[in-house]
Amino acid sequence: MPNAADRPLKISDLEELTGIPRGTIHYYIREGLVSPPERTSKTMAYYSPTHVDELNEIRLLRDTGFPVARIRGVMDSERKKKSGPSRNAGVTPERKRQIIDKAVELFARKGYHQTKITDITDALGVGHSTFYLYFPSKLALFIECIDGVFEAMFSGVWQEIRDEKDPLLRLRKRGEVVLKSYPQFVDVLQVLHSTVEDDPRLEAKRKDIYTSIAMTVKRDLVKAIEEGRLPPVDDIDIMSYVLVGFLETASLLMSIDKSYTADKLLDTIAWIQQWNVSGEHQGERSR
Repeated sequence: MPNAADRPLKISDLEELTGIPRGTIHYYIREGLVSPPERTSKTMAYYSPTHVDELNEIRLLRDTGFPVARIRGVMDSERKKKSGPSRNAGVTPERKRQIIDKAVELFARKGYHQTKITDITDALGVGHSTFYLYFPSKLALFIECIDGVFEAMFSGVWQEIRDEKDPLLRLRKRGEVVLKSYPQFVDVLQVLHSTVEDDPRLEAKRKDIYTSIAMTVKRDLVKAIEEGRLPPVDDIDIMSYVLVGFLETASLLMSIDKSYTADKLLDTIAWIQQWNVSGEHQGERSR
């Protein structure tokens, strides 16, 4: 067995010393649970006894039942205690803003899951170690820039949507933008779904975003009802959230079956709307 105190360690040494597979170790590094290694090239990285200690601590915390977000907080706190004031040496607001701006651009264009920390650091010409001076993980960065991500996605199409006077056509255009131009929109929503338990900060953010989207849909629905294009409903808020959920379901269908197109799925909503109006009118004639 390698002696961790005698020489730098390779990833294979870490696997042997800790019993943790390299895929899991790489995941811990990406998520900021483990300190980044010292890299001598893109393919060669060396580790130290500190990494062995960190991995053993993480395993203990996982066995105790700690969620990932809690472990990240514990490990980050321990690193701050050990490194002291020098940890923040060279940290500047300007560099942090550069990282956030580039992340907004990439998250908006590629989605959360398809954007890697390497994409961000390579685009800025900095190393992973610089990234981790500012953010413990990709998720932490995502939380800080999520509002900017949504704004970046739709900044170029909002005016066109606003210029549409027909409320039902305006609703359809909103759906077309999401399903045709910005499928990564749903990817970002799914991140908010899946990570809420890991990070309580996302719970409030998720509610804010869903409320904002649903209330935008609600304004179009209210206008269509006022114009007699749709029948009145008992709870317009519920219908608004249902339509937001439809976009997520439609995106899923498009990803698993290519025969489902955006137009075909949006036509389904149009059919339901026509059926509702027809059914309402028939009900009135029967009374």
